[in-house]
Amino acid sequence: MPTNETANSAEKARQIGATTLISRSPSVLTAEIDGEIVMMSIEQGRYFGLDDIGSDIWKRIDPPCSFAALIDALAADYVADRATIAADVQALLDRMAEQDVVRLT
Repeated sequence: MPTNETANSAEKARQIGATTLISRSPSVLTAEIDGEIVMMSIEQGRYFGLDDIGSDIWKRIDPPCSFAALIDALAADYVADRATIAADVQALLDRMAEQDVVRLT
C-alpha cells in the first residue's frame, strides 16, 4: 500500500502534463541580481533564489506557456536530452508550485 508521501509524489507527477499551463504567481515580487532571480513571496514572507537555469525558466514563463512549449524551448537551447530536461524542470516546477511561486493549470 502506498504511503501518503508516495501518493502525493504520484499525484504531483500527474499534475504536470504537456498541456499544463505554467504561470507566475501574482503574489511573488522578483528582482534580477547578477543574472539570477531573487523572489519574495508576499503571502508567505519568504525569500527564494534561482540559479542561472532556474532564472532562465522563470523568464520563459512570462507570458504563461504550456509545459511542452517550455520544454521544447529549453531543449533547443541546452545540450541535454529532452527527457532529462523535462524531468528536471518538472521537479523544479513541483517545488515552486508547493511554495506558490508558480501556478499550474
